[in-house]
Amino acid sequence: MFDDQLELIFCPDVNRKPLEGGVPPFYISLSIHDKILHNVILDSRASYNLIPKSVMEKLNIDITRPYKDLFSFDSSQVQCLGLIKDFCVTLAQYPAKSILMDIVVADIPPKYGMLLSRSWRAKLQGSLQLYMSYETIFAFGQPKKLYRETLMKYMVSS
Repeated sequence: MFDDQLELIFCPDVNRKPLEGGVPPFYISLSIHDKILHNVILDSRASYNLIPKSVMEKLNIDITRPYKDLFSFDSSQVQCLGLIKDFCVTLAQYPAKSILMDIVVADIPPKYGMLLSRSWRAKLQGSLQLYMSYETIFAFGQPKKLYRETLMKYMVSS
């Protein structure tokens, strides 16, 4: 499946252990144009969909308009480079399921492929199962299981 021409972005210090508290992040992969974006975190607490600048560049997508700066949980200001407005992504596990979204771009370390917000989850129209191994979503009126993926060493693959 992978060849010598595969282009990757590596995460700094990938740690495959669960976070303190025992629940690992819910990772999924998204298809974007002709690439797969890995290590996308589904975070029901996040207010914005956020992508690191280096990951955006690797995907060959561009900022479409300016955007305001954000504040992180510790109240520190995060400088935003802009917004990618009305961007369509497809679930790698279910290519028939596409979602239109806005993505905030920040010059932050690429510790994940993208952070998906609670509004993204609402558009997905799914429900996360109590033990967090999968999310139940609907594609063409049929319930489907969107399984949690494992953390990958790289963010983008072709």
